[in-house]
Amino acid sequence: MDPRRACWESSSEDVTRALLPVHEDRPTRGRSCSGLRAVLASKYLAAASGPAACALICALVDLGGHPAARNMLGVLAWVFLWWLTDAVPLAVASMAPLFLFPAFGISSSDAVAKAYMDDVISLVLGSFILALAIEHYSIHRRLALNITALFCGDPVKPHLLLLGICGTTMFISMWIHNTPCTVMMMPVATGILQRLPRDELEGGSGSDVREVQRFSKAVVLGVVYASAIGGMATLTGTGVNIILVGMWSTYFPEQHPITFSSWMSFGLPISLVLFVALWATLCLMYCSKNTGRALSAYLDRSHLRRELGLLGPMAFAEKMVLAVFGGLIVLWMTRSLTDGIPGWAVLFDGKVGDGTVTKQFAG
Repeated sequence: MDPRRACWESSSEDVTRALLPVHEDRPTRGRSCSGLRAVLASKYLAAASGPAACALICALVDLGGHPAARNMLGVLAWVFLWWLTDAVPLAVASMAPLFLFPAFGISSSDAVAKAYMDDVISLVLGSFILALAIEHYSIHRRLALNITALFCGDPVKPHLLLLGICGTTMFISMWIHNTPCTVMMMPVATGILQRLPRDELEGGSGSDVREVQRFSKAVVLGVVYASAIGGMATLTGTGVNIILVGMWSTYFPEQHPITFSSWMSFGLPISLVLFVALWATLCLMYCSKNTGRALSAYLDRSHLRRELGLLGPMAFAEKMVLAVFGGLIVLWMTRSLTDGIPGWAVLFDGKVGDGTVTKQFAG
């Protein structure tokens, strides 16, 4: 038997092995009570830095007789210091303006509360909930393995394998935010790479070893950049897009709102062009004529099919999540089509938004 095949078989049997290295926390002995007090004291100091900075600004800064602007600057410093020092949980710091704005006379509590739950925020929350459902049922892993096995080729064609991994990442990143997409897809990509013989790659110096190492770099870079490119294609791809929609509706209420379909008609072509450029660049830099031969010794389509078989058949819950997600995508794209062809929102006198259906489907 080929020893490299044996290496694959032995590594494939260990399905419980962690995809990424796990570092166990080891208790340190001799930790003094004074050190613990210092840590606690610094935490308390960080928490007190926000109110202290706000008080100093309100007491010493004069913005030409505009107390609301001065108070706003103080509250901004308060929240910024809490974010910067991590004195309180991020959620607590984010909700601080709910009581700070009314307390300092910056805005009414009703106005602040409405800003925390408008249509754009509902769209963000709903997309995050659906992303959690996809991750919980490993739908992203199943999709990645299916597409990668489809593009892998037999024997392995490295440029098509790279296209499958990066294309899957871009597609998932179109519907959920970049960071969760990268976090979900990186273990899938590294899980495929870790099936290669690590000891041989770290200590070897042959041409095959170098080819596999170069291809591993291309996979990791492809996942990171494809996630960013896919986030440009749709509104839910990244938070910056949604922030732009909120600012547009606030500062230009008389203009046509930016809808999911109008953004996609602009962002998707640009994303496709950038994705093709990314794939071509990675292939030119990290794939050569010998890469396919080097990878074929350790990996082929049957190995990916075996990984897919370990997931088992799709459960009813997985199918329901896919159905809900697919239906939501259709409603996002058809709410408002063109000026001549109205979408389904006309049935509700245009009073529904993308966040409306997102909350309904996520619930």
